Amino acid sequence: MRPTPDTSKASDQIAIMAYLSGFVFTTLVFLVSFWYRPPDVPTVVLCTLKSTTGMDCPTCGMTRAFCALAKGEWQRALRFHPLSPVVFALFGWWWLRSLLYLLGKGNWVNRVETWFPPLLTVLVVVAGVLVSWLFKLWLQ
Repeated sequence: MRPTPDTSKASDQIAIMAYLSGFVFTTLVFLVSFWYRPPDVPTVVLCTLKSTTGMDCPTCGMTRAFCALAKGEWQRALRFHPLSPVVFALFGWWWLRSLLYLLGKGNWVNRVETWFPPLLTVLVVVAGVLVSWLFKLWLQ
């Protein structure tokens, strides 16, 4: 008789890898944001929408804003993108969430996420970014 694989162990390993990946990714984002100081006006345009149409995309300025926020430059960050503190906080929560799960404190995360369900939170932030983008386009 063949032994059946323990699917619980496999799903636990996948979850650990997902949390570890999230923790490493967000840690790298914060470290790069802290060390890198981009110019206020980009010399190279990496945004495909901006380079093809000349219009800013919904997240144009977010990288520069993250770099400013990591250094505590709030006014500068808000000039780059008005919702950057919200997205920065969302990344901070992603980092903390991943760390807590890796430390076996997932029940703490569950308490917070009963008030702020992850999918709903992300959808609200994305909707906010799109609305701010449309407002920016309307003002131009």
